[in-house]
Amino acid sequence: MNGHLPAALSAQITTFVIRLRTRHGFLVGPGEAGDALRAAGMVDVLSKRQLRDALRAVLIAQPEQGRIFDHEFNTFFRAEGSPPPPELPPLLPETEAPGAEQETETSPKKQQEGEGQAPAPAPPGPGEEPELTTVKAQPQGESKEDADDSGGDFQTVETRLSPNAGAGGEVRSEDGDLRELLRAASALIRAVELGRSRRLKPLARGPKLDARRTLRAAARTAGDPALLRWLGRPRRSPRFLLVLDGSRSMGRDAGLLLRFAQALSLRTRRVEVYAFSTGLTRLTPHLRRALPGQPLTLPDLGEAWGGGTRIGENLLQLARQERERVNRDTLVLILSDGLDTGEPEVLERALRDLKARAGRVIWLSPLAALPGYQPVQRAIKAALPHLDALLPAGSMEDLQRLGRRLQQRN
Repeated sequence: MNGHLPAALSAQITTFVIRLRTRHGFLVGPGEAGDALRAAGMVDVLSKRQLRDALRAVLIAQPEQGRIFDHEFNTFFRAEGSPPPPELPPLLPETEAPGAEQETETSPKKQQEGEGQAPAPAPPGPGEEPELTTVKAQPQGESKEDADDSGGDFQTVETRLSPNAGAGGEVRSEDGDLRELLRAASALIRAVELGRSRRLKPLARGPKLDARRTLRAAARTAGDPALLRWLGRPRRSPRFLLVLDGSRSMGRDAGLLLRFAQALSLRTRRVEVYAFSTGLTRLTPHLRRALPGQPLTLPDLGEAWGGGTRIGENLLQLARQERERVNRDTLVLILSDGLDTGEPEVLERALRDLKARAGRVIWLSPLAALPGYQPVQRAIKAALPHLDALLPAGSMEDLQRLGRRLQQRN
């Protein structure tokens, strides 16, 4: 039974891969599904043990996934009439449909002890994510100890870590600030320093005379080299890879950064734009079809918009999809508040992959624009060693200063 697989078995294996991804959060997609089919074609599929071992070698990325995989395999491929194995808890927490609960709450002043404070949340159970993440913005020049002792004012941002799937739906954003965003995009393109090309190319002015082209031009003027031709090494054109966090915690900032991505795609064709929430989708075709001067309207983005946040998983998927196109001329821009429900280790793995191949990796955070911001979020702390810069992106002014800030770090 080696080689070509029956169509029914191929469909079963593909459905099994989808089951691992949707029910347990395995980082598998079309590429892994194809690998699984090829692996199954190399063994005797009538042997349940050989089939299980072949799929196991392809679909498991972490040791702790082995127990979940074995249980799902025995459940999915069990013989007719045999009792199902006992149910095990999923690798990721169970999710509920997105509710109407407020995602982000901002309190301008610290509450006095004992006055209107909400009860402390219960500790998370085994395998559950903590319910709240707090980011404190202290006044400039004031230490944490001073702030605690003085009882002074500081801003607290609380966000509910939601594993819920993206709400999807049509995405609509006004374009009243497109002109300013186009200027910011142009400044960013000019600010990216990538060095010069290794190859000599024809230029209007250059350090080296192009004798062959000069002689050809002289043939038109009776042998008189009236026009000299030059060679030089032009600056390499940058390529941009934008990854936009479309989760609920981003709020209005997601709309501003989406319009910035549109402005950048209008200024250069060397740009790719992705959006993610609990899933990942490519926005580049939609942004290129959008008409300047019209409100930006995108179709239903499914799990890529309006849900919880899984930064690491989606960046890892992106690193695999863009592996062939990310090179030393690529500037990766991650536009996210860093409030993540995923594991920091997955995020580190994805950023290591991107950093090894990209020219620069920049994280733009709306929260970093708060006075006295400290990068205390789990995702940001895990990402910092692999970033070239963490910069604010909470307003139009931040985006307009982005080019100058990058130049200062060159």
